[in-house]
Amino acid sequence: MKVTIVVRTNNRPELLKEALASIQIQTHKDWEVLIFDDSGSDVNFNIFKTFKQYNQSHRVMYITTQDSYYMFKNSWLLAPDLADGEIMVRLDDDDILAEDSIEFISDVYSNNPELDFSYGSSVFFDDYKLNAFIETKNPFEHTKTRSAWAPYTIPNNKPWLEPWQFIENYYDEPQSFTSIIHAAKANALCVYHTYVMRTASIKNVKSKITMTSNFVDDLEFLGSLDYLGLGHTSLKKVLAYVRVHNQGRVSDYNKKVDGTDMWNENLRVRDKVDEIRPSGFISKIINISNSENSNNGIDEELKIKFNKTINKIKYITTGNKDYLSLAGISVKLIDATN
Repeated sequence: MKVTIVVRTNNRPELLKEALASIQIQTHKDWEVLIFDDSGSDVNFNIFKTFKQYNQSHRVMYITTQDSYYMFKNSWLLAPDLADGEIMVRLDDDDILAEDSIEFISDVYSNNPELDFSYGSSVFFDDYKLNAFIETKNPFEHTKTRSAWAPYTIPNNKPWLEPWQFIENYYDEPQSFTSIIHAAKANALCVYHTYVMRTASIKNVKSKITMTSNFVDDLEFLGSLDYLGLGHTSLKKVLAYVRVHNQGRVSDYNKKVDGTDMWNENLRVRDKVDEIRPSGFISKIINISNSENSNNGIDEELKIKFNKTINKIKYITTGNKDYLSLAGISVKLIDATN
C-alpha cells in the first residue's frame, strides 16, 4: 500500500530535516512526501531538493506560499487531490515518526477497509529524552457521564444554539459521548497525533468542509469527518514522537493570530463544526484487530526504540559518526547545507 506523508513546515529548517529523516528510515518503503511550506524560504527549498536527491525512487513534492498559516489549515483540503497514496499520514515538522509507523498503518488500513480515518497515541520528548505519554480515546472509550450537553436535549433544535452548557445529572444512567466534538466540549481528548486518513474517503466529503482555524485545525477537520459519517478509531500503538520546544509553536496559549488565541479558537471551532451535526448523531467507531495495537507507556523497550531512531536521524542529518553506536545502520546522509 502506498502512503502519502503530508509534512507542514514554517521557518524551522533543523526540525524539518529531522522530520524528513524519520520518513527516510521507515521500514515500509512505498511512500511519497508532500511538503507544505508557509515560509517560502530558500533554506527549506534546499532541504527539499537534497531530500529528493537522496530519495529518487520516491515522489516528493514541495508546495509553498509566503502567507503564514495558509498552508497550515488549507493543506488538509489540498493534500487529497495531490496525493497518490491510498493513505495519508500527517506529520508536522517538529515531530518525528517511529520507524515502523508506516508499516503498521499500512497493515491496519489494508485489513480494515471500512476504516476512513484514525488518530493515535504519542510521546512527548524534550532534549531527545521521552518525558510524557498521551493516549487518546475515541468518544465511546471516555468515562461515561450523566451530564448532557444542553442543546442536544432540545427536540428539533440545532445543536450549536443556546444554551451552551452541560446539564448535570440529566441521565439516570451514565451515557457515552456521541462524537469527537461532543467529547471536546467536555474537554475530553479524542484526536491527537498521528492523524491518518484514507485518501478516497476524504475526497468524497472534502467539498463539504470549510477550514477556518489557525490553531485547532485538526479538531475542525476530523470533527467534520466524524459528522459526515466517516468511520474512525483511536490507534494505541505509539506512532509519533512529539517535540517539546519554543520555536514558533502554534499551540502556545499566549499566541494570537488574527486577533484570537488558542483557547477562544477552541471554543469557536467546537460550535462551528457542531453546525453540521445530524440530529441524534452517533460516531461510527471501527473496532480493529491487530496484535501490535497496544502500548505500555514509556517503558524501557520504548526508550530503546526511541534512542535507536534518534541515533539514525542524527547521523542522517549531521553525518556525525558518533551516532553510529548501533550495528547495522545503513542510511544515506541528508546534507541540507548546500
